[in-house]
Amino acid sequence: MKKTNTIFTLLLLLSTFLSLNAQLTSKEKLEQHVYTLAADSMFGRKAGTEYAVKSSEYIVNQWNGIGIKPYFESGFLQSFENNKYHNIVGIIPGNDSVLKKEYLIIGAHYDHIGERNGQIYNGADDNASGVATLIELGRALKNEQLQLKRSVILIAFDAEELGLLGSTHFIQNIDFPIENIKLMMSVDMVGWYKASGKLIYAGSGTIKNGKNIIENPSYIPNGLNVVTKSFEKSIFTATDTQPFAEKGIPTLAVTTGTESPYHKPEDDAHLIDYDGLVLINEHLKNILKVFSADTDVVASGKIAKKHRPMQLFSFAVTGQIGSNYHYYTEGALNGKSMTSSGVGLTTQMNFRSFAIRPEVFYERINAKFPGGNIYTDNVTIPLSIVLQSRNRSSGADLFFGGYYSYRFSGKQGENNLDFENTFKRNEFGLTYGFGVFLSPFKIGFTNRTALTSFTKFPNSDNAYIKNRAKYLSIAYIF
Repeated sequence: MKKTNTIFTLLLLLSTFLSLNAQLTSKEKLEQHVYTLAADSMFGRKAGTEYAVKSSEYIVNQWNGIGIKPYFESGFLQSFENNKYHNIVGIIPGNDSVLKKEYLIIGAHYDHIGERNGQIYNGADDNASGVATLIELGRALKNEQLQLKRSVILIAFDAEELGLLGSTHFIQNIDFPIENIKLMMSVDMVGWYKASGKLIYAGSGTIKNGKNIIENPSYIPNGLNVVTKSFEKSIFTATDTQPFAEKGIPTLAVTTGTESPYHKPEDDAHLIDYDGLVLINEHLKNILKVFSADTDVVASGKIAKKHRPMQLFSFAVTGQIGSNYHYYTEGALNGKSMTSSGVGLTTQMNFRSFAIRPEVFYERINAKFPGGNIYTDNVTIPLSIVLQSRNRSSGADLFFGGYYSYRFSGKQGENNLDFENTFKRNEFGLTYGFGVFLSPFKIGFTNRTALTSFTKFPNSDNAYIKNRAKYLSIAYIF
C-alpha cells in the first residue's frame, strides 16, 4: 500500500510540474533554461565534468516532457571517447512517406569552458542561449509536427569548446546516407539580439534559394531584423556547422554575433535578451517548416573557403621580409646583414601528410660589403618537400628543399655589378623552415643558405662569399 501511495505521489508531483511548466510563456521557458544551464551551480558546464552530465540530464528531461523521441533505440545519448562526452540526439519524424527519410539537423552545443582561476564562466550566451532556443524550437515543431514532411533531428552537442568534437563524432557515425541530410543549422550565441540589432544566418549561399526563404518577410516576426551572409568567412571562429560543411552538406550558422562577454566570467543569464530569443525562436520555426516541406531544397554546390577540404592543388600569393648577410668561407668574421624582401607565387601539390611546393619570387637582396653596400634583383625558384599536419582549415608544416636564383641586375653603391668578371649571376642553395596557417592566411619562417659563391674569385683572405637569408613570410591562400 505504501509503495502504491509513493508512486501516486510521484505521479502527482510530475503532473503538477508539467502543468505549471505548460502555463509558462515562451519567454519564461527560455529564461528558465538559460538560468538553469548558466547557473553558478553548473560551474561552466565544462565537457567531461559532472556539471556537463547535469546539463545533459536537464536537456533530456525537457525533451521527454515535450514528447520528443530519442534518436537512438538506447535513448537520447550518443557517448564517445570512452563515455567521456555525450551528444544528446532527438528526432521529430516527418509525415511524408518519402521525405521523412530526409533530415534537417538543428544543433546547439551545451558545453562551455568551466572554471578558471577561481572564476566561473557560466556561458549564458555561449551557449545556454542556443540550447534554450533548441529546446523551445523542439517544443514548437513538436506542436506542429503534422506540418513537417522531412524529419527534424535535434542535437545538443558536447565538447564543442574542445574542438567541435561532438559534431565531428556525429557526422562521422551516421547510420544513413549522408546525402539524406538536406540542411544543418547551428544555433550558437543568439542571446544578445538587442545589442546586436540583427540575427545573422551565415551560409545561405550553400542552399539554392536559401536567401529568399530566410529573408521572406512573411516568415519574419515583427521586431526581428534578419541578415543573411552567403558564407561563413571568419577564420578566427568556428561552430558545429564545420564538420557538416566539410562533407558538402548545406549549413547555416545562426547567431546574434559576439557582442556578449564572449568567453568571459561576465557572460551571465541576467544579460540575455529574452524578448529577442522569443523572436528568434519564432523565425527558426517558420523557416524550418518551409525547409521541411519544400521538395526543391537542395545544395547550391558552393561552399565557404574555410570549409573546403584540402585540394590537390593550392595556390597562394606570398610576401616576405627579412635579412641577408654575406658568409665568408675563410676567416673569423662575416658580413653584416641588411633588410631584404620579396614577393611571389606559391603552388602546392597536396597529399595526405606531405606536399610538393614549387615557388617563384622576385627578390631584392641586400648585404653590407667592404667596398660599398650591394643589392641584387633576383628571380628565385625554390622547390620544397613539405611535411604537414592539418586539422580542417588550420595546421602547421615543416619544409626543406633547394632553390635556384638568377641575378638579373645589381649595384654596389652607385655602380653596376660586374657580372662578367667579378660576380656570379647564378646561385644554388638550400631552403628550409616552417609555417602555421589558419585558412586563408599562412605565416612562415624561411632560411636560405647558398651553396655556391657570390663572387667568382676568392678575396685576399682566400675566402669565397655566400649569401645567408632569413625571411618572415605571409601568404594568402586561394
